[in-house]
Amino acid sequence: MSAAALEATLDHEQVVVRSGRRTGLPVMIAVHSTRLGPAVGGVRIARYASPADAFVDCLRLSRGMTYKAAAVGNGTGGGKAVVPLLPSGPQQLDEALRDGLLMDLAEVVHELDGAYHVAPDVGSSTADMLRIRRRTPYVGGYSTTENGLGATTFGTAAGVEHAMLATAEHLWGTADLHGRDVVVVGFGAVGQELTRRLVAAGAKVRATDIDLTRRPAAETAGAQWVELDGAYTLETQILAPCALGGVFTSELAAALRCRAVVGSANNQLATDEVAADLAKAGIVWAPDFVANAGGVMYGTGVELHHLSPEQSRDRLKSIQSTTAEILRQSDEEATTTLAAANRIAERALAAAGR
Repeated sequence: MSAAALEATLDHEQVVVRSGRRTGLPVMIAVHSTRLGPAVGGVRIARYASPADAFVDCLRLSRGMTYKAAAVGNGTGGGKAVVPLLPSGPQQLDEALRDGLLMDLAEVVHELDGAYHVAPDVGSSTADMLRIRRRTPYVGGYSTTENGLGATTFGTAAGVEHAMLATAEHLWGTADLHGRDVVVVGFGAVGQELTRRLVAAGAKVRATDIDLTRRPAAETAGAQWVELDGAYTLETQILAPCALGGVFTSELAAALRCRAVVGSANNQLATDEVAADLAKAGIVWAPDFVANAGGVMYGTGVELHHLSPEQSRDRLKSIQSTTAEILRQSDEEATTTLAAANRIAERALAAAGR
């Protein structure tokens, strides 16, 4: 393990790495903080080049969940689970292997006795959470909305829209997306719901995904399909990254032709320094852990805080006000939006420690 990876474990309350009893696949769970409530975070089932890469990703994502929950006042802490699909193991999960893996994960979650609540993330779904609930109650993101969307999918997309409204008001003086040009990169469940919402709001949307079979769905939703290659550098007003993170490097920041970056992907910046690169390029970046907080907010609202769907939807408005405050502080203090967002989260964590 690198020195940076080791250092990243030191501020975590618990880190568990276990070989699944049924499948032998590694299960990693990082509990970063329970200071503001039980740690909540999704399980990522994805390909990794090595166990070390998966471990570091788990730690980064766990910390990000703490800051996400603290920044928006969600009443929860931060954690994450990762099940890496390694080069030496299976690259796809058949039904039996998947069910065994979910039960392996459920056992580890249950042993943490409520310190960590698992939820959907990349490679997992609402249906998976329902299966995990057969073994443990410490599960989120299992409910659906009136139109059948998963709670986290709906909440994440709606939250990103709120962050876009705050960004539009900051840049153009009105919280209105009508006529705005938006490029959505990543047309999975969240990208699809976000596109639907943007089109309904009158935005002009171009969309793309690595999976070309999603093109008909994008066009049915009212978006223009574009090629993935070069999509990030298309001229547009708002770029919405909704795929995997780590995309924005210093080099890409210099090549962007947009006014703002507001999307659902986690850990969008390759390094924290890219926040300054974006600011230098005159691009407004809505920090991802605030813009995409709607999934955990809506899911925990309904499932953990026992609010009605209407009350949970109403909570998502705080993403708009928090984003607006971050952009205001960034301008007034001549700092990056990342630094402003981190300060808001750290104040909340410090207050809880008193």
